Amino acid sequence: MQDPAIPFDRRVFYSRASEKPRPDESMTRKKVDTRQKLLDAALSILEEEGLAALNSNAVVERAGVTPPTFYHYFKNKQLLLRELGERLMLAQSDVLRRDTGMVVRNADDFYNACSVIVRGAYAETRAMKGSYALLVSLRAIPELRDIRLNSHEEMAQLISRYLFGQGLTERIDERVVPARLAIEFLYAAIEMLYETGFKNEDEVLEMVTRAHFNLVTVERKAS
Repeated sequence: MQDPAIPFDRRVFYSRASEKPRPDESMTRKKVDTRQKLLDAALSILEEEGLAALNSNAVVERAGVTPPTFYHYFKNKQLLLRELGERLMLAQSDVLRRDTGMVVRNADDFYNACSVIVRGAYAETRAMKGSYALLVSLRAIPELRDIRLNSHEEMAQLISRYLFGQGLTERIDERVVPARLAIEFLYAAIEMLYETGFKNEDEVLEMVTRAHFNLVTVERKAS
């Protein structure tokens, strides 16, 4: 319910004149590197100083580029935040796309599947620098809320489709609403853990898992 990188040795690469990158390839790589440098700078600011400290001047200074460079890639701060928010939501939802080979045969299997979703999404969130500030921005900034809402809708659809694929529902969209509620509960719980210094972390995650299980479980009718 989701390719190995080839090591790049510049000494070998540039040792042969015939293998030097074409100008357009070199320029494309430079643009990607510059864009990533801006994103990384923004993440560092969010992690260290919070959402209020993020602005184009701060990003430019941290990245070591000029203001025109920033505006070449991002028209404003919100577009930069939008890309970072989309990356965070994608990391969370990728947990559902990974092929774990998990088969749901009984209630215990489904509970374990819920635990994989909850703890996987939480781990992906913690792994991303500046994630708490991004979570807040996706909830508090009106222009960015669609990123969170669309991602959560997609995650709910994925869960419902998974249940249908396991033969646990009669319709592919049968559990979208309860799955969406479960996802919103998880999002709120992750924010709470950040705000409480991750107090009772394992207990909270277990309660969220139980909530997912109870909300999304399909009661089989007796035959």
